[in-house]
Amino acid sequence: MSKINLLITGSAGFIYSNFIRYMRNNFPEYHISSIDAIKDIKATNSIYYNRGHDFYMGDITDHHFVNNVFEIVKPDIVIHGAAESFVDKSLIAGQEFVKSNVLGTQVLIDASIKYKVNKFIYASTDEVYGALDSEDEKSWNEESPLNPRNPYSATKASGELLVKAANISHGLNYIITRSCNNYGPRQPRRNLIPVLIANILEEKECPIYGQGMQIREWLHVLDHCKAIKLLIEKGEMNNVYNISSGQEYRNIEVFNEICNIMGKGNQLLKFIPDPRRGHDFRYSINCDKLKNLGWKHDFKFKGTDGGLAHTINFYKANQWILK
Repeated sequence: MSKINLLITGSAGFIYSNFIRYMRNNFPEYHISSIDAIKDIKATNSIYYNRGHDFYMGDITDHHFVNNVFEIVKPDIVIHGAAESFVDKSLIAGQEFVKSNVLGTQVLIDASIKYKVNKFIYASTDEVYGALDSEDEKSWNEESPLNPRNPYSATKASGELLVKAANISHGLNYIITRSCNNYGPRQPRRNLIPVLIANILEEKECPIYGQGMQIREWLHVLDHCKAIKLLIEKGEMNNVYNISSGQEYRNIEVFNEICNIMGKGNQLLKFIPDPRRGHDFRYSINCDKLKNLGWKHDFKFKGTDGGLAHTINFYKANQWILK
């Protein structure tokens, strides 16, 4: 059987470094090539170095580089996961987000049209929906209006519009995914869960914005990987799919659960001022559309056998990643 050529951007990032490992370990019929700019040298810790994966280091905004990669790989499917994604950084360096998330997306769209890619999968975020103001508000579905509230989510929404426009103008077949918060192995220390784990291991203060009352929905990265694989095979073209777990917790609850599992750390809590003007209170998305394809999440968040405990055990065994 001939190989399916899969090109992934953002392969040194958290989600897609895990996705490449998942695909290489389970689906040898796919040959994987990937692109990442490696803007942080620590990202080299996440790249999958092995046969069946060809890595190209370069910037997705460089159309000469991107076209050369497409010419070599001739991808059947493109998964565009590369992005500037740290919201706090977007508040002070918005131009970088516009360049990477908007211009970079257009460069990849142009190459995908030129090389007649069969499927273009664009990884967006639940933050494009904005924020919910109460615990009782209904979760967003794929038809909910977009209302981004920071440069990061605004540029991701812009990327979505470019992808949809390419379908109308050029017939590019796409799937857009909007995921809730992910957690799991190889997530950068700047994110909430790994920074809490690292600080507790090192007996440092654990920073929580405000009073930690913000509510987020948590999905284990391996459940996300399985969702992407299912969408490659069964997703209806030119559609949007939410990816979520229904497991919502306040940030302070996440901290307390990590302390419970690790058996220490409660005294390290420190509430700090929020750098954002009014932190988004709650994100919550409905993924019935994805579930109708046969997907379900396998990891529960809490408990000694849950996804959070699995993540803590990974970092305890691989503390070098947190350095």
